[in-house]
Amino acid sequence: MKRFMNVRAARMLSLVLGVASAGLFATSCTDSTDPGALITLTIAPSPATVAAGGTVQFSAAGTDFTGASVTPTAGAVVWSVAAGGGSINSSTGLFTASTTPGTYTNTIVATCRGITASSTVIVTAGPLATITVTPNPVTLPISATQQFTAVGKDAFGNVVAITPVWSVVSGGGTINATSGLFTAGTTPGTFANTVKATSGTISGTATVTVTVGPLATITVTPNPVTLGSGTQQTFTAVGRDAAGNIVPVTPVWSVVNGGGTINAASGVFTAGSTAGTFDNTVRATSGSIFGSATVTVTVIAPPPPAPPALATITVTPNPATVQVNGTQQFTAVGRDGSGNIIAITPVWSIVNGGGTINSATGAFTAGPTAGTFTNTVRATSGSISGTATVIVTTTPPPAQVLTTITVEPNPATVQVGATQQFIAVGRDQSGNIITIAPVWTVTNGGGTINSSTGLFTAGLIPGTFTNTVRATSGTVFGTATVIVTAAPAPPARFGVISRVAVTCTLGSITGSVGTNQSPSEVPPGSVTGCTGATAQVGTPAAKQQYADFVTEFNSLASTPCGTVLSGTLAGQTLTPGVYCFPAAATLTGTLTLNGVGNYLFLVGTGGTGSLSTTNFNVVLSNGASACSVKWRVTQAATTVTSDFKGNILAGAAIAMTGGTFVGNASSKEDATFTGTTATGCP
Repeated sequence: MKRFMNVRAARMLSLVLGVASAGLFATSCTDSTDPGALITLTIAPSPATVAAGGTVQFSAAGTDFTGASVTPTAGAVVWSVAAGGGSINSSTGLFTASTTPGTYTNTIVATCRGITASSTVIVTAGPLATITVTPNPVTLPISATQQFTAVGKDAFGNVVAITPVWSVVSGGGTINATSGLFTAGTTPGTFANTVKATSGTISGTATVTVTVGPLATITVTPNPVTLGSGTQQTFTAVGRDAAGNIVPVTPVWSVVNGGGTINAASGVFTAGSTAGTFDNTVRATSGSIFGSATVTVTVIAPPPPAPPALATITVTPNPATVQVNGTQQFTAVGRDGSGNIIAITPVWSIVNGGGTINSATGAFTAGPTAGTFTNTVRATSGSISGTATVIVTTTPPPAQVLTTITVEPNPATVQVGATQQFIAVGRDQSGNIITIAPVWTVTNGGGTINSSTGLFTAGLIPGTFTNTVRATSGTVFGTATVIVTAAPAPPARFGVISRVAVTCTLGSITGSVGTNQSPSEVPPGSVTGCTGATAQVGTPAAKQQYADFVTEFNSLASTPCGTVLSGTLAGQTLTPGVYCFPAAATLTGTLTLNGVGNYLFLVGTGGTGSLSTTNFNVVLSNGASACSVKWRVTQAATTVTSDFKGNILAGAAIAMTGGTFVGNASSKEDATFTGTTATGCP
């Protein structure tokens, strides 16, 4: 019993000594029942934070069964990685982090003779190595915006949180330095690596391509232009965006205010035959955008026809009998191949003797030798000549006696009311011309004539009046027949004329209905469903009527205003004059026009304004006439169940629904009639 107690005491002493010395001496992983033996184990650091690819040195420490600190001897601890996150030197405890960030719980394990401890490793991204800007590249129209984003990464591609500073380094627009919201500039182009995101010394870039914006304007050139009737001009169109950058366009060409025609594809314009200034008439259209040009057409008189070619020269008298040393005046008449007289100034000459002649006047002087000198007197003009024979006698020639009078032209065709100049040529018994002063008369009707000059004025009754014009000198006279023709019919008056289309549903129209555009033009003209009307789609008469309308429409715009109107005009009575609505006119009720004279209503004198009527009735009193009333409307004209009177000249479309209409309707766009009874003015 005593021995046992001694042993126990010795052990207790040993334990005390071991505890006292545990912090001073390392121990191996021995039996835990021995003093200083390790019975618990801890790892430092725990947890450990290390950048991806970085290293951290782990160490192990513990306590023995008395609670005293114990440091294992070198190499006594075996290190391992249990849950990923990197690798560790099993002997030294030097840990190398993987390239994948994350929290690896209890992944570091230290083992010493069955006793283990663990530590968590937090692998973080490495230092910022790159910045990627997105989108890249990006294409934007001018002035558009784009939100850029920047992603920072370490050398292993792990995302690193950054707060970049944004800037633009190569132009192309501007950017918010904080948010990265980019606004494209107004100059198209590709701006390489222009958007930059910077964090510290690291930056990333993106390339921006700025494109032209949507089409905003079209400019037509030349503008304005002055053209002679029948001449051509090629117009060009340039499209631009809102910033003035050129935008490619393939426009459709049209003529909207008259003045000529244009090729819809090529822009080749042909001036019409009506003189005037046609404002903004040439139009180039792409989508909803268009541009215009003004054309002034001047009427060029056609060149005079080439003078007819001289075919023959007749010399009179022929033959001529002249006493020796006597004189004779010769005359020469030139004619073309149809026998029409042509004025000539011949050169006179003698080719076969018999006398001499003045080369300029044709005055012949006979020589002293009697005889017949065949074709001796010659009158020459260019390569054409005529001759006459001279008989020189020793006895004086017989006295000249007026024998015949020839009246020209015969027959003469004259339009009713027109004039015709007649001439009379007297000849003697030998056919020689004798100067006469005839008295002119009309013997069989057909008109009147000036008795001295022979100027004939046709009457108003067509017909053939045989030998009615008479020229008398003494007892000799000559006559000519006159054919009086009727005047041509006046051009058709159009009850409705529009630029492109006239469409009727129910109702009726009295008079001609026409369009400026023909079916083959772009856009094609058309008249549809207009009962009782004569349709003329793009005919010369319709085009002329439309051109006249446009000229009048433009001319009326400058008419000084007499009275400014407002309101619906219901219950008002107006006398002849010029009345103006500065903007739109919305009319209802009854308007009375009182008295003979012209009424002109100008709607939209301020530059814009349409006419709109509902249940509007125009009453005419004391001689007022619908055809003496004009409504010049800057934009569209619309009537609904109205009894409307007066000629409408509209700058845009005309639409009538129900009611009646007395007057002519002219539109720069389309005209539509639904259930309306329309009667045109003559």
